Amino acid sequence: MSAGTKGTERQAFIEGFLSKVLPPIYRFGTGDATDVSGNRSGQLDVVIEYPFSPSLPSVSGAASTGTTRLYLAESIASVVEVKSDISKQWSEAQKTAAGLATVRRTFGATMSMGIPPTAEIPLFIASYTGWKTVATLQTNLAATPEVAGILVIDAGLFVSSPSYGGVIATGVWALWGLIGVLHLIANGLQAASTNPFGYAR
Repeated sequence: MSAGTKGTERQAFIEGFLSKVLPPIYRFGTGDATDVSGNRSGQLDVVIEYPFSPSLPSVSGAASTGTTRLYLAESIASVVEVKSDISKQWSEAQKTAAGLATVRRTFGATMSMGIPPTAEIPLFIASYTGWKTVATLQTNLAATPEVAGILVIDAGLFVSSPSYGGVIATGVWALWGLIGVLHLIANGLQAASTNPFGYAR
């Protein structure tokens, strides 16, 4: 895909779906993530932020959904990578997952409910077309533990890893499956202390 086409798909997924379904306290954007050790993720399609930590707007270049940002690891609840056809772009998704896996969150005191936050940032893949069976999604998910879940919109399939409930949703419930898991992750952390000064060392 050209950058323009990818930006349009990302915008449609955020503005047409995620931002209208998840609570308004969460901010959505695109950009790179970094941690206190200086690890960088590379470009991330859709970032869902916790409201506990700052993120930095870019001074140049606006993404389709607003300003591209540099995210501190602790500010990220989860990431969604948007693809046109996951069966043809799985290697790209794996590359994104490998890059994000190097970025680690370091929380101080936390208050959580449901799924507690881990050092790893959960990554979900949302594809418009691609694989046609739950078994195929499960096989590829099991082979790539850095990915928390896969949604194929056209086929109506969603599967999350055991760490995130092992959810299987099909048909009209596939999108709801993704929303449910994202909500549990984002809503699970009720409060957290973070240390932005750690990034200045």
